[in-house]
Amino acid sequence: MSPISIRTKFHSIEGIEWGNPQGTPILAFHGWLDNANSFAPLAKYLSDYRLISIDFPGHGKSSHKPENTVYYFAEYALEVVSIAQALGLENFILMAHSMGAAVSTLVAGTGLLKIKKLVLIESLGPLTNLSESAPEILTEAIKQILHPRGKKETYFPNMDSAVAVRMRAGDMKAESAEILMERGIEKTPKGLKPRRDLRLHYNSFFRYTEEQIESFCNHIECPTLLILGDKSGFPIAEKYKNRKAAVKNLKEVILPGGHHLHMDSPKEVSSAILEFLENDIKEIE
Repeated sequence: MSPISIRTKFHSIEGIEWGNPQGTPILAFHGWLDNANSFAPLAKYLSDYRLISIDFPGHGKSSHKPENTVYYFAEYALEVVSIAQALGLENFILMAHSMGAAVSTLVAGTGLLKIKKLVLIESLGPLTNLSESAPEILTEAIKQILHPRGKKETYFPNMDSAVAVRMRAGDMKAESAEILMERGIEKTPKGLKPRRDLRLHYNSFFRYTEEQIESFCNHIECPTLLILGDKSGFPIAEKYKNRKAAVKNLKEVILPGGHHLHMDSPKEVSSAILEFLENDIKEIE
């Protein structure tokens, strides 16, 4: 395991690298309010690959946005492309969980990167809304940003209390929450403080429509693996049938577990990933 630092046009990006430096690169992105440690449990099972896990801006050890600005969902797609280009990656595997998988769906649909294979865990594109709800969404976002309420920094007296809160918020095993908090917490004179940017809690200014996301899915050209947990609170398996049908080469696997099954059950999840990658290699040969 070794830390990595990348400078994109807009951010100082931090991450972690595991595995074989000469292996096929896997560029990995975590979910909302998580960090690069999200893929630490999978790393030992993917040791033949060069696994590069990244902290999104505002998360983990990566830089936050400048003061008096806010986060836009589409900007994460810009960062994924910028990071891949900064690393000089081509014909690589893109792997992501939750929000990272939602962003990666869009990135793969742009065709801007040479993605060999796409592994999505617990997401296939972002949340959407009907077009007629756009005025309400924008109104609420503006009110929340101009007059924030209840968005005060959190401090914990010790790591156990931080882990307990993370477990309640994320419905995951204690070991998984501890792994995330190892990277997601910093010491301050007031106590332990989450590294994430508070502005990540603001609502989006707008959301895509379902038709737009299906269009991105229709433009994904690489073989795609979608891994879902059978106990997840996100009903992706039943909700997004049109999105799944739009992806030309999609394999769906439902495994025991919740939303963070890649951390709670890394052996089972890695087996599905390796089978997908190895079968694809055999097909090419």
